[in-house]
Order: sequence, then C-alpha cells, then structure tokens
Amino acid sequence: MLSREYRLPATIRFSHSRYNKTTFFSIKYARSTAPVSRFAFIVRKTVDKRSVIRNRIRRVFRSCIEELLGEIVPGYDMLFFLEKGIIDNTREEMLKEISRTLEKNGLLSVRH
Repeated sequence: MLSREYRLPATIRFSHSRYNKTTFFSIKYARSTAPVSRFAFIVRKTVDKRSVIRNRIRRVFRSCIEELLGEIVPGYDMLFFLEKGIIDNTREEMLKEISRTLEKNGLLSVRH
C-alpha cells in the first residue's frame, strides 16, 4: 500500500492539468507544490460490478506504481482512471504500459 505521503487527497482539484489515454487507463496529471508525486486510482462500476474485482485491480495497479516510485519525477499529482480492458492483463503488461506512458509524458526519469 502506498504510504500516506504518496496518496492524493480527495479534496485536490486540478488546475492546468494534462490528460492522456491508453488502452488500459487514462491519466490526468498536474504540477503540484508537494515535494513528492501523489497518486489516486479510480475504477468505475462499468469495469466490473463486483467490488472485489475492482479492489484487486486497484491493488495490482498500485503495486506497479510502488515499483516505479523511485523513477517517477517528484512534484506531480496523478489521477488514474482504470478502464475495462485492464482486467484481462497481467501485472507485467500493466507495468510496461504504465512506464511507457509515464516516460512518454516526461513523468519518468531516464533509466540508466
């Protein structure tokens, strides 16, 4: 589970945000004054009616973010909207898609 400092509070409203959509998820992100990047994950009921499945998707996606945490550029707020197609994918596929999307948007530092 993400520690509290990396969680995006529900009261945050995005201003001057950017948006990007992939097949598995959509991401809305904006610069923030926080010293670290913060994250929130939304899985709608249209993805799956069962809360057990929605929570599992959220947990797996969160673990991917935790793995990339050291490489993610600090100072951004990111809101992920997880899409229906994400259910059928493995964790490794999700991790590749997340890192590719973050790198494309300049939110991932260059790997050495």
